[in-house]
Amino acid sequence: MFVALCQSIAILLLIAIGHLGVWVAAYNRINATGFNRIAIKRIEILIVLTCAFIPLVLIGIELYRLGSDGLLKSLFPTDWSQWSLCTQVYCCLVILGAFVMTPDWILDRPFFATAGKRFEVTQRHIVNHPSENATTLEDYIVNPSFRKMARLPKNEVASLERNVKRLALADLPADLEGLRIAHLSDIHLTGKMATSYYRLVMDWVMAEKPDLIVVAGDIVDYAHALPMIDSVFEQMEAPMGKYFVIGNHDRRLETPTLVCERMESLAWVDLGRMDKVITHGSTKIRLIGNERPWFHRNANAERLRLQSSDSNREWRIGLSHSPDQIRWGHQQACKLLLCGHTHGGQIRFPVIGPVISPSWYGSKYASGVFERQCTLMHVSRGVSGVHPFRWGCLPEATILELSRQ
Repeated sequence: MFVALCQSIAILLLIAIGHLGVWVAAYNRINATGFNRIAIKRIEILIVLTCAFIPLVLIGIELYRLGSDGLLKSLFPTDWSQWSLCTQVYCCLVILGAFVMTPDWILDRPFFATAGKRFEVTQRHIVNHPSENATTLEDYIVNPSFRKMARLPKNEVASLERNVKRLALADLPADLEGLRIAHLSDIHLTGKMATSYYRLVMDWVMAEKPDLIVVAGDIVDYAHALPMIDSVFEQMEAPMGKYFVIGNHDRRLETPTLVCERMESLAWVDLGRMDKVITHGSTKIRLIGNERPWFHRNANAERLRLQSSDSNREWRIGLSHSPDQIRWGHQQACKLLLCGHTHGGQIRFPVIGPVISPSWYGSKYASGVFERQCTLMHVSRGVSGVHPFRWGCLPEATILELSRQ
């Protein structure tokens, strides 16, 4: 009896894991599409409701057929031959899904997926709210509902991790040894976070004296927040320039290119529209941008790039809003690919890491350093967001310091 009971519990756990796994996978991947935001939100709601209602519907069917006593007897010990055909088929499918997905899901955990030998965190400073520069939460958060959520236990939405990571690249030219790149992503100017919060990022970046600065998309969410670009970005400077692409949240504006025009007016280079070639010492660096699947503004430059034989004579850095473009980065011979979009998953559990992440790869590339053949990819957890919660997943600003192995 005890063995049968344990078997029944194990199978029920497999059903639950398979059921949640299937719908979480669907949720992650719908967020990785280029659909418009309204369509994605409607599909998200449909996925969440389907995930919640399928078990309720199946349990209701079995209660109606077997009664409460009959349903319990069919579970403990296991005798599921009494269940309806639709319940049996669905349970078999999600159990199969659990067996198929679990090995890959385990290998996608941060412990296995990240390229641990390719980077080292040399500096790490966490600013908790209220910080040394602010005495109340109101100094960082303007929106009352955001402020209310920020007071939840362990919520890190108004905190910040500022770190320096040394990246090891085997074929790094001697000219680029020690090159410092400020990598920011997912700024999300919404009017909900105060300018003082963003200054915690930008002032620190300037104090670190990077050689170049990149912003990997999702700069502005609403048109009324466009003027914030000036106060947040105008004082940022770097000897080798400052570069950006836009992302899916910038598309929430009726005219997303208003973000680009505002950034360009502050001397930021729009890599979503054109490549930029710079020289450092005797090394030619080509900076290229990717905003897929939401924008294809650099398509002509990409075609010319693919036909070019310069990839062997220049060092390429790719800037992509989404880490889903890691294959593109490899095809374009990028030695370094800098991304954002996933916010680290927003919630990271102890040991297992993130579960929800808007990517075709699920939570594999939620944040960190990853390697695909000759391409090293850094995915930022982002500076801010539209959701007023983060647990175990601090917002992030990073200086990447390049070094040879």
